[in-house]
Amino acid sequence: MKTIPAIRLLWLLWFFTVALFIADWLFPLGTTLTRSIGLALLFTAWFGLIALTWRQRFCRFGLPGFTALCAIFMLLPARAHRDTSALRDGSVAGLRRYTGASYYWGGESPKGIDCSGLVRRGLIDAAFLQGIRTLDSGLVRYSIRLWWHDCSARDLGEGNGLTYRLFETPGINVLDHSKILPGDLAVTTNGVHVMAYLGGNQWIEADPTAGHVITVTAPSVDNGWFKTPMYIVRWDILQP
Repeated sequence: MKTIPAIRLLWLLWFFTVALFIADWLFPLGTTLTRSIGLALLFTAWFGLIALTWRQRFCRFGLPGFTALCAIFMLLPARAHRDTSALRDGSVAGLRRYTGASYYWGGESPKGIDCSGLVRRGLIDAAFLQGIRTLDSGLVRYSIRLWWHDCSARDLGEGNGLTYRLFETPGINVLDHSKILPGDLAVTTNGVHVMAYLGGNQWIEADPTAGHVITVTAPSVDNGWFKTPMYIVRWDILQP
């Protein structure tokens, strides 16, 4: 009986690890467990690739060198001044990318997402991309912290070190939109739902009733959330 060469078996195990990582990344529910598993699989796949390609001169120096550069970058101090307007625009663009995604309680991926997961992902994606683009390690670290530490709609409404309250309104339908900025959040005063402002009187939300992520223009007579008392809050990092 023919046996599988050891190197081929190791490559098969590596591809299996990558497949598990992709499955974990696509799995809608985000918990400390799924995040921990994802990180473990990512590091296993990366350092496994280094080990498997060690005999190739370019990989032997290139992959560890890239790893070292990433580690050094993450240890650099954050930029003293950053473009808050660009970050806000990036957050809005990030939110729009999830339009139509299915509602999934506890979810935070394109395959399924809930209300707090949606508003977090918009900022997580924007902070990470802008951090890489502008070489601002502080933004990358912020995006990782926001991704790792989950928070509910209630947490966002109460201000947990990430957000702060601007004011309270009887409902989005009667809100003076000139007082808010794109990227601001509206959290029900009972802490059960949150939505994000896109600008132009338009809001985006992962609506459990609709079953997916929708955009709604205020005023709305059909959407019950728009008639609900809300706290208007702003991400601390998006202060003008």
